[in-house]
Parts: sequence; structure tokens; C-alpha cells
Amino acid sequence: MIGNINSKNQPNSQQIEVTDIQNNTTTSYGSMGEAARALNFPNFSIIRNYIFRNQKKPYKGRYSFKKK
Repeated sequence: MIGNINSKNQPNSQQIEVTDIQNNTTTSYGSMGEAARALNFPNFSIIRNYIFRNQKKPYKGRYSFKKK
């Protein structure tokens, strides 16, 4: 078992900026996984696919994501 992995231990981590449209806030995270955990998403693929597909419409009408 690997244990707790954070973005400092992962050289390929990509910093993510999450904008919450409802609260009008923007938060930066050290990785997609960190952002997914903070937002209670089942996994980071939601964020990865949003960015990869260059989506513009907010996810669930609330969140937009961008690489820093």
C-alpha cells in the first residue's frame, strides 16, 4: 500500500484552479486529485476530462476548472 500521496511527492501533478460560480470563489489546488477530494468528487477524472475536452460550460452548473 502506497499510503497518503500528495502533490509534492508527484512530479507530474498539475496545479488546478477551481472556480465556484455559485459562491464566486476561486481556489488553487496542487493536483487534480487534491481538488477532487476537496470537492467530494468520486475521482479526478471528472476534472481531467473537463480540461482535456476544453469544456466551457460549468460542471454541474457550478464549477469550472483550469490548469495553472
